[in-house]
Amino acid sequence: MFKVALVGTHGINKTTIAYELAGVLKRRGRTVELLTEIARECPLPLNEQGTREAYQWVIARQIQLEIEKSPRAEILVCDRAVLDNFAYFVRRFGKSEAQSAALYTYCSAWMESYDLLVRFPVTRALTSDGFRSTNSDFQRHIDVLCDELFESAYSAQTKPSYVRGALTAAQIADLIVPNLPPA
Repeated sequence: MFKVALVGTHGINKTTIAYELAGVLKRRGRTVELLTEIARECPLPLNEQGTREAYQWVIARQIQLEIEKSPRAEILVCDRAVLDNFAYFVRRFGKSEAQSAALYTYCSAWMESYDLLVRFPVTRALTSDGFRSTNSDFQRHIDVLCDELFESAYSAQTKPSYVRGALTAAQIADLIVPNLPPA
């Protein structure tokens, strides 16, 4: 099983690309499971007023669903990884306390389960989707935290491999398919 996560702050087209990527891969004869953004299911406050429990719920649920979906297909496409979900926790509660350190260690260990991370930049203004914050300062702060969390730890040579840019679904599929056994 090959696991790819589309990562970065909110409002940067990850969800749209995730759906498109699943379609491209299916048209190339591959079996695909799609894990959409977990935060929308969270019963607790998120965005600028997110609670510790809310962010912990999102991370735990992300892992649970990745475990459930992984055996069902050749490829699991994730709209986010645990580490960009952790960025929201850090923005609200910092990284220095024991709980943050423990959660970071847990998320970092789980990151080894991904094969490819595709980091999307902020390329357009936020639009309201009825859920995510439209505060551009909040979005930029999460983007900076994602830089700190991803850029120092991952590259094209790491496991998971890491690419950054406004890639299309077809370009991402081209990164995935050569790593799979023949269809």
